[in-house]
Amino acid sequence: MAQIKLGELLVRANVLQEPQLQAALAEQQRWGGKLGEILIRMGLLSEDLLAKALSRQLGLPIANLDALDALPPAARRKIPPQTVRDMGVLPLQLKDDGRTLLVAMTDPLNLQIQDDLRALTRCRIQVQIASRSALKRAFSRFYGEGGPEDETTEGFKLMDALGRTVVKVDPGLRAAQEAAQSRTKPPPAAPPPAPPRRDPAALLRQIEETQRKEVAALKAMVELLIEKRVFSRDEYLAKVKR
Repeated sequence: MAQIKLGELLVRANVLQEPQLQAALAEQQRWGGKLGEILIRMGLLSEDLLAKALSRQLGLPIANLDALDALPPAARRKIPPQTVRDMGVLPLQLKDDGRTLLVAMTDPLNLQIQDDLRALTRCRIQVQIASRSALKRAFSRFYGEGGPEDETTEGFKLMDALGRTVVKVDPGLRAAQEAAQSRTKPPPAAPPPAPPRRDPAALLRQIEETQRKEVAALKAMVELLIEKRVFSRDEYLAKVKR
């Protein structure tokens, strides 16, 4: 079955403009990840608006996960907890004498996940829509701490255009790698040496030589002015003696 494109569906539902979609697709092309999560992160959609738009366009109900007190044991046994976490789905009910499994998921357009669930459970998969926040709260209640993985989880992962994890680095492994890198870093360079202290006597001789040259230049200028008859020697001496 062909993969339905979320962006085109949202544009048809008039909850997203074409330029906004193109900006989000460019972000997805650059970094990977799920388009819905990118739209929410960019502030173009809210979780509730995304769920309502999908519900209206696909004709699928929105699961009221916060109202659930428990999950039926038969439904829980169909999907291992780690698979629930990895796929971002929640088993809600086993129907039709065990032939149909009702699940809640944030991405009902991800047909690959539904195919994988059919192969895993050997059941027909029936879908209800849930926001990621509601799904995480339900997972925390029914499976303990943690929740469906998303792009804000600690650690680092690369995802393809369908939102499937391609490479993931555990945060503990990343910390170990950073510690190893810090041990192999070369020591910081030593500060440049301070300039050598100058001999006071040599510094005094330099000052005296500079003053001598300035006095000689001044005398030469006075002699030139007297020679040019700008003023006489007597006038100059009278001025200096004041």
